[in-house]
Amino acid sequence: MNRKILLLNLALLAMLGTLGWMLRAHWRETRAQELATLAKPPRGSAQIPPPSPRPPEPVVPANYIEVAQKTLFSKDRNPNVIIEPPPPPPAPKPEEPPPPRPEYYGQMGLGEPVAFLSTEKGGQKGFRAGDKVGLFKLVAFDHQTLTLEWNGKILKYPLEELKPKEAAPQAAVYASPPAQVSSASSVVGAKSSKDPVLGAETPGGVRACVTGDNSPAGTVKDGYKKTISPGLFITICQWEPIK
Repeated sequence: MNRKILLLNLALLAMLGTLGWMLRAHWRETRAQELATLAKPPRGSAQIPPPSPRPPEPVVPANYIEVAQKTLFSKDRNPNVIIEPPPPPPAPKPEEPPPPRPEYYGQMGLGEPVAFLSTEKGGQKGFRAGDKVGLFKLVAFDHQTLTLEWNGKILKYPLEELKPKEAAPQAAVYASPPAQVSSASSVVGAKSSKDPVLGAETPGGVRACVTGDNSPAGTVKDGYKKTISPGLFITICQWEPIK
């Protein structure tokens, strides 16, 4: 048994020796071939010159217009000056409406003309040209129109527009001068009335007389006192509140 193992070991050693010798021979052959290759001088090759570069194109200024107009820091730069339109003018303020107009009751033309007007704060009163009528200034008047001034504006109104529309007709008579008036309470075509009646209320709290009321001046009824004022051409009859 030991003899067989010994023979096997000897065979293996012989095989290893043979393989080592073959490897060394192959290495020496390869090394000799490498040294022979490296010992050969290099073969020279003809150098082909590179192609000549393309000549640059001529400079065209139009190609650089964008560079001249814009920069990296301001992309909206351009040589065109933008003229902004002027802002629209402010809207005009709406005109303030004039105050309520005075009411017209008549006028007297003897001597310096007087117009009988009434405002919101009081009863009718005589005004001459240049007088203040509430917030207005009376500029002039005639038998057709009445001219007023307000805030520097001249306003011209027909007398028919200024007459009170809802006021009852006052008990007035067109007669001769006061010296020829037989009675201050006489009314043309009036019918007698025992119990006095108050007319419609006019601006200022004054009530007009009703046609046919023949009660004397000074009569008191429902907190009102009757007054009769003879004028140059007319007789003004009205009921004034008792204060």
